[in-house]
Amino acid sequence: MNKNNKLIYLMVAGALLLVGGYILIWTLNSRATSSGTQSTIVERRVDRDIELTDADGVTRHFAELSGKVWLVAHVFTRCPGQCAGISVVLDDLRSEFDDDGLHFVSVTLDPEHDGPTELKDFATKHELLGDDWWFVTGEPGPLNAYMKEVFLLAAQENPEADRSSEGDLFLHEPRIVLVGHDLTLRGWFYPFDGKSMSALKKEIKAALTDAKRAKN
Repeated sequence: MNKNNKLIYLMVAGALLLVGGYILIWTLNSRATSSGTQSTIVERRVDRDIELTDADGVTRHFAELSGKVWLVAHVFTRCPGQCAGISVVLDDLRSEFDDDGLHFVSVTLDPEHDGPTELKDFATKHELLGDDWWFVTGEPGPLNAYMKEVFLLAAQENPEADRSSEGDLFLHEPRIVLVGHDLTLRGWFYPFDGKSMSALKKEIKAALTDAKRAKN
């Protein structure tokens, strides 16, 4: 092989290795995205606030949670079962971490129906009451738009013909959002997926550690 041919060969081989590397990275990222463990979304923050009302009729704002690590998910009191399941998962995390720096927020998907009384009854029924857990509602239009735009949590009304029960009102993906002490959204997790929950627990630990360091 003469010198020119050898140079061309090395250049081609290098290019193939580079392309192969890009393909490998793309494949791994695609698998991570499709595995359902955590959304691969660019960094987002809770960059604006909204007025909420909790189960005791107290006005709340997300800004009050600055400095804490918190988990937020959708719920609605007429839900046929999934919402109670998500609440059980959150309650298990609450017991496992037992940390004053960790807070929970359940935001109704059905604010036209769910006022403080309905939310209080739901929380009482499932034994979820506590100062570290807000069940909140708000103005229907602004609240649903806010949850979609800030937390990427959205739902659509389930057509009446497709409802399996009276409470089967909405189609929504069950997801839990982890928010750091600096109001950065640290990930979107799936409560009924084992790998996703393992990832969430690791991220909660990291977020709590970051929050404690920030106070020092």
